[in-house]
Amino acid sequence: MQPKIHSPGDTVYPVSAVRAVALDSQGLASPHDGPPDLDAVYSAIEKVGWVQIDTLQMVHRSQYLALWSRLGSYDTNHLDGLLSGSANSSQGRRLFEYWRHAACLIPLDEYRYSLPQLRRYREGRGRGGVHWFSEPGNRRLVESVLERVRSSGPVRSSDFERDGPRRGSWWDWKPAKRALEHLYNKGDLMVADRVNFQRVYDLAERVLPPWVDIDEPTEAEARDIRHCEAELVTLEAAMEAAGQKP
Repeated sequence: MQPKIHSPGDTVYPVSAVRAVALDSQGLASPHDGPPDLDAVYSAIEKVGWVQIDTLQMVHRSQYLALWSRLGSYDTNHLDGLLSGSANSSQGRRLFEYWRHAACLIPLDEYRYSLPQLRRYREGRGRGGVHWFSEPGNRRLVESVLERVRSSGPVRSSDFERDGPRRGSWWDWKPAKRALEHLYNKGDLMVADRVNFQRVYDLAERVLPPWVDIDEPTEAEARDIRHCEAELVTLEAAMEAAGQKP
């Protein structure tokens, strides 16, 4: 008997149909047709919505492997260039880096849907760094780091000295890195590039192309996006429950 999946609305779907929909929506249903050029790399990301960035690697970092599984062999410089703006594209930079479920590369066409998250962070309703910012001395540090970027141009965390010894190998950020991340989370800075996987930060107004829509979505539009994300999570959970890896 063909396994079936019950949707939240009690509609029953064969697992094979759900699998086909999931594979097609992720660009994995059939081999890529055409050269794996710059536009193909961008289209693959646009189809899935965004590509997660991962700090760990065995063969290669996950963002490159995710595209390889959809395009086959391709020039990874295309992906890097779509973030940095160095790609030979009529639009220049076409991706930006920000948070979804994790740090991701996202089409700049979707930038406006990150604006509510940026606003929540500026209002003190974001990630834990907001509390760090309120501690004595940290506000002055953030202002100093922002002025450094404004006057000297793009920076990496490694451009700042560490005060004191490291306390471990995982997420032991020096104060300047915390300041950079705080400014990035609330939208004053953006990731202009990555060099040896290190983020290169610059002022948002110097990174964001002028064609990008910066109108914050309405509540209805934002709700539609959240609904789509929730549906994807529900689909993956249902497939795993049926013994089918999404």
